[in-house]
Amino acid sequence: MKKNPGFTLIEVMVALAMVAVLFGYSLINIKSYSNAVNDMDVQIFGNTLANFIITSKIYCRDNGVNCYIYFVTTSNTIQLNYGTRVIKKLKLPGGFSGIYINRTGSRMLIDNLGFTKDACTIRFTDRNGGLHYLTVSVGTANVEFKG
Repeated sequence: MKKNPGFTLIEVMVALAMVAVLFGYSLINIKSYSNAVNDMDVQIFGNTLANFIITSKIYCRDNGVNCYIYFVTTSNTIQLNYGTRVIKKLKLPGGFSGIYINRTGSRMLIDNLGFTKDACTIRFTDRNGGLHYLTVSVGTANVEFKG
């Protein structure tokens, strides 16, 4: 009697079940990886934004000029302006959105001594919809990111 070189239905079902289990396991790992990347990007951007504000204060103090930090929501960018000239820019990471500052005109004034006149809170949204806050204290160089 000649043996058929094909697969039986049971062998095919077992192989498909193993592929399904491996695929399901990889989806769980991909989701965990995506969350870890998002968390790292939140920390990096929060620290970068705090550094942007601190270096902007240093720029104003060292050059003896009043500048504004504008929060441009349409392009998800933050920029330091001296008059109409843009000194430097910071863009939100891909997938982040909703940059907001609780100041009129979406801007923060830094005087020629490197101080801010008003306290403010800056908010942004990460890729997973989580809200994150950065606070700027009045008159001091204190900028705190609250991941």
